[in-house]
Amino acid sequence: MTTMTSRPLLIGVDAGTSRVKAIAVDERGDVRGDAERATPWRHDGGRTELDPVALADLARVVAAEAVGVGGGTAIGVGVTGMAETGVLVDGRDRPLAPAIAWHDPRGDLDTIARELGAETFRATTGLPVTPMPSLGKLLWLRRTHPDSKAAARFYSVGEWIVRRLGGAPVAELSLASRTGLLDLAGRRPWDAATALLDWPPLLADLVVAGTPVGRVSGDGAPPSLRGAVLTVAGHDHQVAAYGVGATTDGALFDSLGTAEALVRTVRPPLAPAEVGRLVGHGMSVGWGVVAEHMCVMAGVPTGLTLGRVATLLGAATPAARDALGEQALSAPDHPILRLVEPRNGQFGLAGISDGVTPAVLWRTAVEGLVAEAARLLALVDAHAGPYRDVVVAGGWLRNPALLAAKRRQYPAMRTTALPEPGAYGAAMLAAEAAGAPLPTASGR
Repeated sequence: MTTMTSRPLLIGVDAGTSRVKAIAVDERGDVRGDAERATPWRHDGGRTELDPVALADLARVVAAEAVGVGGGTAIGVGVTGMAETGVLVDGRDRPLAPAIAWHDPRGDLDTIARELGAETFRATTGLPVTPMPSLGKLLWLRRTHPDSKAAARFYSVGEWIVRRLGGAPVAELSLASRTGLLDLAGRRPWDAATALLDWPPLLADLVVAGTPVGRVSGDGAPPSLRGAVLTVAGHDHQVAAYGVGATTDGALFDSLGTAEALVRTVRPPLAPAEVGRLVGHGMSVGWGVVAEHMCVMAGVPTGLTLGRVATLLGAATPAARDALGEQALSAPDHPILRLVEPRNGQFGLAGISDGVTPAVLWRTAVEGLVAEAARLLALVDAHAGPYRDVVVAGGWLRNPALLAAKRRQYPAMRTTALPEPGAYGAAMLAAEAAGAPLPTASGR
């Protein structure tokens, strides 16, 4: 008589801005199952927030569904997700306020600038003084939520989900680097930020992504997940880079989504003055998901801008945008037409004259966005040396004009067919924590 054994699976959960998704990966690195749900945001008068318990429960559900589709039992679970958004809790890990979206405009920036100084903040934390870093939102919560006086700890989203699944209270370095609470050079909580909040130090024990931090447990744990080793996989952009094999020394990951994320892995040290200069150029600096590595990140609104240009041109479907890209391949260069200052909120067009066809305009927009990405990468190279390997991914890479422009920018670039590199990277880090390493995407 033979006994059927359940297939061991590694689970990657990605709690993203639009979706909470999970994949189940077998020991060969093949995806066996997946599941997803919309991220449960509440929107009210320009504010965007969610119930931390509802988010953690949803992550548990999609992880269990992915295991069920995969037909096995989880031996490891890694959780990645959006950074900056997090959960303020009391000494019993009870949420004291909703989790505010990273892109929500709330934040007490005046206090940071006045008490800490913008230059000091940039050089110490690797972040700009904007509403995005968690510190500004924590200062706002301290002023507006009376219950916040009981604050004992702040979890980033991935850390919170792991904690609710049964893991230990930890702060993963790449996520802690997005809070404004971490002194990058000292790799420790920043005393000045702690003093400004007038709460106990909010960061738990600092760990590197892939560190085992417990096992799935508790009354609500699905049987297919129970006992699996848990790890906080880290910041989603970096975990996606890890998933496609682009976190080695000198590697670059170019992710072409709504925002183009340029994720550059570098060896430390980067002196505080260098960090401050990079942040002053619109970048961010932090610790990486790979031990003893740092990460410099920059963003270009590539997909957002091209989507708006497509709307102007009446190209409302992916097929219409692809057709524009195909036509742009043979469109002539226009001598004066140019894209002006692409930002997340807006962009300009200058030099519109006779001869500007939809194809010419599409070519100009693509080349302007690629030039902006190249400009930012040159600034990083000046501080950290040139990148030596590049992987490019993302939905906008399907556009013929953008693909051709990126091939000109990166003659030796690699691409990946992974549909969910963030969740896949989280599964790889779960495998590392469970002692069952998966092959890298580049090695399969």
